[in-house]
Amino acid sequence: MATALALAAPIRLPVRRSAHTPAGRPVGVSRTTPLAALGSPSHSVSGVCASNGVGIPSAPSSIRGRTRARTGTGTGGGGAGVAGGDSAPARAVLARDDVSDDGVAWDESARYTWRVGGANDIPIVHLRDVYRGTEPLVARQSPFCTKSSCPIPGLPTGARTPLNLNRTFVSELDRVLLKSMTFGSPDSLSAECDFECDVNGERLCNTCEFEPEFCIRAGPRAEIYFKPSEVHAAIVNCGGLCPGINDVIRSLVNTLEVGYDVKKISGIRFGFSGFFKDGVENLPLSRKTVRNIQSQGGSIVGCGRGGGDVNQIVNAIERQGMNMIFVIGGNGSHAGANAISQECAKRGLKVSVVGIPKTIDNDILHIDKTFGFDTAVEEAQKAIKAAATEARSALNGIGVVKLMGRQSGFIAMNAALANGDTDVCLIPEVDFAMEGPNGAVAHIKNLVASQGYAVVVLAEGAGQEYVMGAGGTDAGG
Repeated sequence: MATALALAAPIRLPVRRSAHTPAGRPVGVSRTTPLAALGSPSHSVSGVCASNGVGIPSAPSSIRGRTRARTGTGTGGGGAGVAGGDSAPARAVLARDDVSDDGVAWDESARYTWRVGGANDIPIVHLRDVYRGTEPLVARQSPFCTKSSCPIPGLPTGARTPLNLNRTFVSELDRVLLKSMTFGSPDSLSAECDFECDVNGERLCNTCEFEPEFCIRAGPRAEIYFKPSEVHAAIVNCGGLCPGINDVIRSLVNTLEVGYDVKKISGIRFGFSGFFKDGVENLPLSRKTVRNIQSQGGSIVGCGRGGGDVNQIVNAIERQGMNMIFVIGGNGSHAGANAISQECAKRGLKVSVVGIPKTIDNDILHIDKTFGFDTAVEEAQKAIKAAATEARSALNGIGVVKLMGRQSGFIAMNAALANGDTDVCLIPEVDFAMEGPNGAVAHIKNLVASQGYAVVVLAEGAGQEYVMGAGGTDAGG
């Protein structure tokens, strides 16, 4: 569960990544601020990092790791390729001892200074930092219950069933390292560093620095800031449909009701506008009403774009006594959730807003995979296969498949790689020339001349500089 109750969905920071990652994945660029959550950290099924704050900023430019130099003789281990001699190349590691296991002393002046809340800890604001209401914010023992550990009625606070007694909650000090690779040269494939030039314009090598970034680990906390009997949780699905929405709703409801004994859960119908639109009633949700919905398509609460009138939404939240809002959506929906959270904090409302990453585009960064993405890739392969069959069957045939991906090419690139019939894949992250001897048109003509056909897969946002439109935006922005 999230926030005060701990949620099953993480929140990530939108940080631009290279379109050529080590795993070969295209990377999108989120241009909106993600959702803000109030309360304790969310509970991530994937075990990756999650947020426990409001107004989550992008990782600041001041977050930098300092390379830790090694001195002495010996050979390097762990594939670092450190040669013997009087000194060894700098190696970025996190260690606490002055002497490593292989007897090499560390240069104290180059040590990392990582600590919880330190320079390499991605800042996430807690409910305690932003809550402005008059009601005291009091931490209380979590009632979170699992099959292996539950509170024991009638015994002192904190007493739980003995099985896995001390393994139910996640420590506030736990962190997840977001980066696991350091580059030895800016020339290395996918290197996230660059050459630096001195005053004479000469290229300097070894400018790569390992920049560790730590995020708070997801999971249920021992302390929460809401009394479950007073919680009115709301679940809203924004944007379009996506595979797995009903499964997420079911998991949310079961965690709230079974894990925390929350009794009042409402489904907001048809997106953000369902908070205030006349004639639209909330859908009461319970463990009984969500039983087996994971096998149904669509969304039992509906979906909808637009409707992001923050004042009207927060008015409805305040009027209905809601204090926990779960927003299922993509980067635009998370931007709206962030605005809602900020308005709630401004009014002094004790409200947690929790974002759940839902998009087939897979473009919420710091998340390896959003739900719905795998299904989208599988379905896209069918279209590519059909286009390839048509192209091969025609004289000088060209099959073109346009896939979703306004700002990222995850679906297009992964479907093209998995299919094997694609000759050209165009994605927004990679600029390309359309005309000229090295342009896309010339390349496709060469393919047709040499093999008799060509198959082109492109994300909808690729090559927008070549498209003249009427301008403006749709309901989703």
